[in-house]
Amino acid sequence: MSELPESTLEALTNGPKGFDFDEEGNFRGASGAPAVGLFRIITIQNALQFEIKTGMKMSRFSALKAANQVLGTDYKRKQKALDHITAVLDAAKGLGVE
Repeated sequence: MSELPESTLEALTNGPKGFDFDEEGNFRGASGAPAVGLFRIITIQNALQFEIKTGMKMSRFSALKAANQVLGTDYKRKQKALDHITAVLDAAKGLGVE
């Protein structure tokens, strides 16, 4: 695996601190660059899953291009990018990042 960009590492380690939840546990928002970065990583993962499952593009942005930017890679296949981004998020959870 390639080395992750500094902004991605910052998002994974400090992002959850900027998440805001209401008293029922519902997500209300993200504040600060690391939290927004982590939210972006999760959104890219969801977009890749959607595009692979349905064969349709989720939006105007390229989920594969965004994943490559966040991961510091140059994948040509969405499944490879999805596997990598999922592994990164799982590893962050394993280190105590929620």
